[in-house]
Amino acid sequence: MIILLATLPLIAYLSMIAFQSMQLAVRNYQCQLVPYSLGVVIFYSYCVLYSFPPFPDEIFSFQAFLFIFSIWLLGFIDDRLGTSYPKGLKGHLAFARKHRKVTTGLLKAGGTIMVALLYLWSKQPMTFVQNLLAFFLLTGLPHVMNLFDTRPLRVWKVALCFTVLLFYLLPLPPLLFVVTVLAVFYISFVLEGHRKVMLGDNGATVTGAIFAVILIHHSEVTLQFGILLFVLAIIVLSEKISLSGVIERWSVLKRLDQLGVSKK
Repeated sequence: MIILLATLPLIAYLSMIAFQSMQLAVRNYQCQLVPYSLGVVIFYSYCVLYSFPPFPDEIFSFQAFLFIFSIWLLGFIDDRLGTSYPKGLKGHLAFARKHRKVTTGLLKAGGTIMVALLYLWSKQPMTFVQNLLAFFLLTGLPHVMNLFDTRPLRVWKVALCFTVLLFYLLPLPPLLFVVTVLAVFYISFVLEGHRKVMLGDNGATVTGAIFAVILIHHSEVTLQFGILLFVLAIIVLSEKISLSGVIERWSVLKRLDQLGVSKK
């Protein structure tokens, strides 16, 4: 835990510089060229906890590590090789049918399904309902986090809500847990809030993947079902209307969305 807190600022800065030098950047909603390096910060944080687990748990197993790494890698490939068109799962499927070409977005979706199935296959046997809920959370949460990643800090605010919820479910020492969360969120809020870096697909999806792994091992079926309903609602809604448009129309959501984002 101390290693993570001591090295996280350096990793955040070095990854930002490295992504800039390698031109690993995309234009944000304001047409500013921003490196998508925050996913490295999230994955690095998990790697440190995996290497020095604060307590023995399934979320720090080798299988969990492979699943989370695979989701990060699929997101990075989409960031590196993907295009702004088509959008949405329906759009990628329609594009593939029309042009006989697999997009990186479709590759990411198919890859997520495959690694989720492999992860569940490698775990201890669960009931059919538990497996079904786990599968949809492992594939749905990374996608939903990616859907929210269209404005600075939006994913972080959704993640903060999940973190507060999980705080009551995890047997972590409260002080260490809070300090670690504050360190990760502070660094990310400062950098993304001032548009220095962004999560990108790799950061948003790996955030969802980590939450999904925690949920399937540390929450009851009823809670998993409730979160799955939220996930499905967001996916269906995003295929029909713009999530940003919904947020812009609701004054409370709009204020929350702009909280912490630099005006410059």
